[in-house]
Amino acid sequence: MSDPTIRQIIQGMPSRFNADAAGKLDCVLQFDLSGEQGGHYFATIKEGTCHLDEGTHEAPTLRLIMSDQTYIDMVMGRITGQQAFFKRKLRYVGPINLAIKLHTLFTR
Repeated sequence: MSDPTIRQIIQGMPSRFNADAAGKLDCVLQFDLSGEQGGHYFATIKEGTCHLDEGTHEAPTLRLIMSDQTYIDMVMGRITGQQAFFKRKLRYVGPINLAIKLHTLFTR
């Protein structure tokens, strides 16, 4: 079976969103993906919902910078965010506690 495309993953994020894990979280997650399928997307999490937009948010709470393949590998469970970070495949700008919590916010 082939991997999903970045667009399929991004479009599916709201349906994979775990509102219970988010609790009262109010934030904007910016995804800056390089590569052939790369692009800029942001997820607004507020009041137990997740809404996705294409583009760059002017003031995201957390910015995640990686290649399209690293993002696919993380979503598919082949690499964790922590592994990607330590292998220098993932950079982030923002609060580390939110970066660490990300894997609980979305199911595979």
